[in-house]
Amino acid sequence: MKMDLNSGILWKAAFGTMKALLSNPTSPSQSWLHRTALAQRNSERDEKWLQELLFAHPELIPVSEVNPGATRFIPICRELAIPKVGGSVFLDLFGLTPEGQLVLVECKLWRNPQARREVIAQALEYASLLRRWSYSDLTVRLQGKLDTKTPNPLYDVLHAAGGSLTETDLHDRIARSLRMGDFIVVIAGDGIREDVQAITDHLNQNSGMATNLALIEFQVWEGGEGETVVIPHVPMRTKVLTHRVYLGQDDAPLTIEPERAQESRTEAIIDPEGAQRREADAAFWRSFIEAVRFDHPEQSAPRRGGFGWAKIPMPEPVTWLTAFRTAKGDAGIFTRLKDADGRALYEALDDAAEQLNDEIGIPIILRADTEDPFEATFSIPFNGDSSDNDEFRAWLVQYSNKAVSALRPVLAQVK
Repeated sequence: MKMDLNSGILWKAAFGTMKALLSNPTSPSQSWLHRTALAQRNSERDEKWLQELLFAHPELIPVSEVNPGATRFIPICRELAIPKVGGSVFLDLFGLTPEGQLVLVECKLWRNPQARREVIAQALEYASLLRRWSYSDLTVRLQGKLDTKTPNPLYDVLHAAGGSLTETDLHDRIARSLRMGDFIVVIAGDGIREDVQAITDHLNQNSGMATNLALIEFQVWEGGEGETVVIPHVPMRTKVLTHRVYLGQDDAPLTIEPERAQESRTEAIIDPEGAQRREADAAFWRSFIEAVRFDHPEQSAPRRGGFGWAKIPMPEPVTWLTAFRTAKGDAGIFTRLKDADGRALYEALDDAAEQLNDEIGIPIILRADTEDPFEATFSIPFNGDSSDNDEFRAWLVQYSNKAVSALRPVLAQVK
């Protein structure tokens, strides 16, 4: 059963390959439907129309097909501003499920080929930026967007929609969703099936976040008397992705080429010693990532970077700390500070240096490298034998946790 969006009458629709038959159960009259392309030029049904439609009729978004653990989509707002370096980006639809999972919806019609290639990266960029927020950050932004003084707008929306989670449970689940990047990301458009292979290739070439990502096609059929039927269809859905988005200095997603099993086997034949070194290095960083535990409740796990290093995600303007070990034996933790934001942080760290030394337990090194443009380095050197995996791993586990706990309050002051 589908709704006639003009009259509110329920209709039955039977679809063939070329036409659709619309039958009114209260009348013997019947009419044929024809499909209308949303992406056609000069159409009044543009991306804004689709955005408004989905906000007004959230049941059109079949979140249960994207994530079987989700029951429905509860919309919260449209055009949510997400700050980034160089200005803000705007998420078309923002909402959640009754189970406490955040839902991000981006509406995109395929009027130009470039949009087909860029929309995946764009949607994942929104998720990456949102992941940096805390529950409090999200609350403040929603208060401004919804023009409300209520202390917990997320809970108010959920409660009004019939959700049964307690305020405490909702807080914990949303905080975890933000911390882990565990979102439902929906790209809503028209004619997606024609581009499934291209989008699949794009997904295979770009690492994303731990998320449920789905492409939903919305078909619009019209009758001769103004009847309109809108049908959601999920032509292609990814599995739960357990990968990551890495952002460059301009906050744009970086393309990460995946390792291929065939290439690894070839490398093992051509350069067996090099392959063994790389595998041993990867095993070390995996063991560090599995072993480290952070006292700060909002700190997410480290990420493997490349040969000899790993990233520890941090709030702006740091973005991440780098844990490293070189072939020459140098090792430790560092981050680079650049431009005006880096200078402000450098000055804050310099003022807090004595306190940081006490909290971390070993001396930090703060070095200004250039003035124009400003560049500086914050580092914590490892002075032991970095070739001893057990010793270096234990040091990293201890001092990366201490560095995070000591640095995050300073970062909060200079945001």
